[in-house]
Formats: sequence, structure tokens, C-alpha cells
Amino acid sequence: MLDKDIKSVLEKIKFIERYRDLSTNYQHNANESFENYDSDRAISIIKEFGYDASFNKKEKFFKIVETYGDNKFQFHISLKYGVSEFIWSAWKRSELKVGGTLGMLKEQLDGRENDKLRKPIFRNYEELKGILAEAFSIYEDFKRWYGAEKKHLPNDTLVSH
Repeated sequence: MLDKDIKSVLEKIKFIERYRDLSTNYQHNANESFENYDSDRAISIIKEFGYDASFNKKEKFFKIVETYGDNKFQFHISLKYGVSEFIWSAWKRSELKVGGTLGMLKEQLDGRENDKLRKPIFRNYEELKGILAEAFSIYEDFKRWYGAEKKHLPNDTLVSH
């Protein structure tokens, strides 16, 4: 079950609609996916968006960690087989408030386990950039509303890139 503050933030940023759009816009046949992407090139693309990411070679995922006051955020990105999977975690004062894949967060938010969204698939670096642009936009809105910069926003303002 989602923390009430997390649920409120996800609803305000229209998380389900945005994740559904991301999933729908990047659906391709799995045999067309970019399985052999270069992790160094992917790190460079992530850095173009202003994030300092590390790559876990053993588990094959990219990791972004950010701290704003009492809030800590982690964003893991798996690109195995050309399929994009995003995992978020957020802590407030060292207490884990949310953690899981975006698909799992969607299911917890709407309670519809039988309405699974397929993970976005990329066939080239340009598509990867498009997927990351939208994923980071959702992530930035989440962070702002959850408290990284929340105090600077009016009550009903949605911030998007």
C-alpha cells in the first residue's frame, strides 16, 4: 500500500497517464530492440540530462542518487535487452516511503494488477533519449512535489520539462 503523501504526489503529477503514454509511445517488437547498447554511451546520454549516474556492471543497471534536505531519492535504470525499466526509491528522514518499479507503483496507485503496462523498448540511441527525457520529466515532477523543492510551488502547479 502506498504512503498517503506518495499517493497524493503521484496523482498530482498524473503519474499513471504519463507512464501509460511512455509505455505506449515506445512499444516495438522485442526482436527489434537494441540489445547491444554501449553502457558508456548510455551514461553519456544520462549525463546530458544533468544526472551523475554510476553503472553496476554485475547487476547491469544505472544508479542515480540525490539528496535534498531530509529527502533522499534513488532512480535505477535497467536497459537490459533494449527494454527500459525504471525503479524509484524515496526516503524522508531515513524512512523508506516508496520503492519499486514504475509498473508496480502504477498498480499500487490504481489497484489494477490485471492492467499491466509494457516496459518501453528502444531500438536506437535516439529512442533511448526520448524515453529518458519523459522518464526524467516524471521523476523531476515527483521530486519537486514530494519535497525536494515543494515549498517553492503553488498548491496546484504541475512542473514539467
